[in-house]
Amino acid sequence: MRFFTLVWFILLFVAMPGFSQQKSRTCATELYQQTLEQLQPGIKLQQKQATEAAQQYLSQKRQGQQMRKAADLISIPVVFHVVYNTPEQNISDEQIHSQLAVLNADFRRTNADRINTPTHFADLAGDAGIEFCLASTAPDGSLTNGITRTQTSSTSFSANNNNIKRQDRGGAPAWDRNQYLNIWVGNISNDILGWATFPGMGSSSQYDGVVLFYKTVGEPPYNPFRSQFNKGRTATHEIGHWLGLQHIWGTGNESCSDTDYIDDTPNQYSPNYDCPTGTIVSCENGPYGDMWQNYMDYSDDACMNLFTNGQIAYMQAVLNSSRSELLTSVACNGGLRARFEAETDTLIQAGELVQFRDRSIGVKPSSWLWEFEGGNPATSTERNPSVTYKKPGIYKVSLTIANSEMSSTETREEFIEVTPNDLTVYPVPASNYIIIEQPAHVTLRQVELLNRAGQVIMTQEVTTRKAELKTTGLPSGLYYLRISSSEGVITKKVTIIK
Repeated sequence: MRFFTLVWFILLFVAMPGFSQQKSRTCATELYQQTLEQLQPGIKLQQKQATEAAQQYLSQKRQGQQMRKAADLISIPVVFHVVYNTPEQNISDEQIHSQLAVLNADFRRTNADRINTPTHFADLAGDAGIEFCLASTAPDGSLTNGITRTQTSSTSFSANNNNIKRQDRGGAPAWDRNQYLNIWVGNISNDILGWATFPGMGSSSQYDGVVLFYKTVGEPPYNPFRSQFNKGRTATHEIGHWLGLQHIWGTGNESCSDTDYIDDTPNQYSPNYDCPTGTIVSCENGPYGDMWQNYMDYSDDACMNLFTNGQIAYMQAVLNSSRSELLTSVACNGGLRARFEAETDTLIQAGELVQFRDRSIGVKPSSWLWEFEGGNPATSTERNPSVTYKKPGIYKVSLTIANSEMSSTETREEFIEVTPNDLTVYPVPASNYIIIEQPAHVTLRQVELLNRAGQVIMTQEVTTRKAELKTTGLPSGLYYLRISSSEGVITKKVTIIK
């Protein structure tokens, strides 16, 4: 009788809501990378450029340039997009707040389980100087709690597509990735815990961010789901990817020849699963062995507790290069920042119209004051004004936005360049050089200098709008310039004096 009672109890426990029978960590970042490469041709090049930018920053930092003070913290605004099909998947605000607390503890190394870092790895572990805050301002300037909720007819989502990030596929659209870290939370298929995008998303910015299985968000008691992945470390792991980190064993599986490109993480043969104990030696990395306590391994949540200083330096480099626009976000502090752009080219011909757009971020402004040096009108209080520039020159533009409590100004020197409407050659007369300048939108191709007899004495290939022809050493006299451009061929007389 006792045997049947025990069996009944075990079956009942397994059947309880929230119990997970998942056996090992499954991160789909590499699988999703393959999906992106199929859906977004050219993304590997963009990611390569982001990697090079981070490495360049690290190189400059080693040389004493662009140093960030240790006391300077980076605060990253976060928006959680909860996409749910059942009430259970519509996780609570408290569970999300718990996840934020886990992230801040892990990235600042204030996590209680840091005492479990082995002594031989303790000196390698560090404070990343990165904090996370729930956005208080939405992209349209309205107030927000940093959480969106989308009910969907989709029963689950996959790393084989972007459906969870697409409103037309049952998901939720991203907020501006230059102002927010987007984290999608939903029911993920195939026992996958999450995935992330690497830096360098380029034109695929609407898919940039992290995806989490809803049962991995936060920690008990706010995370009610029983599993070895209920302490919020999946988010820590995936944000590590989002900040450019590879898995600690490298970019492949079961090999000692690949790398995670971080100097102070031991070379490791393959992932470590569950909750290891003692020393696991692989790839001749003794005496201390694999760093299975690292957030970028596959250990259970309870056994992860560190980023290395090398990993931290790389994440900081990413935040100061390809993800640097996040450093100016005001999405968490309720501020506002003036920003603008020109919809048309900022290199124009005299008399052309320029359409300006307010791209300010933060809370909604109630007033706009534009100042246009050389423009007509010279000032405007419209949000998106149109301006005409009649005279050639290089002009600055300034925008001041304000509400009842604060204001912000952005000024861009030499923002608008206005050219003449016709080909211009100067100085007149010339001496040591001749400048040939075409109007905006016209490109030079070749410039030839001919003497009075029609003989070509100098040729210069050009691929820009403006060119300089050196005439030092030529005798005084009358010459001809034969100018080939995207508009055709034209000849101009020039006089050279000494």
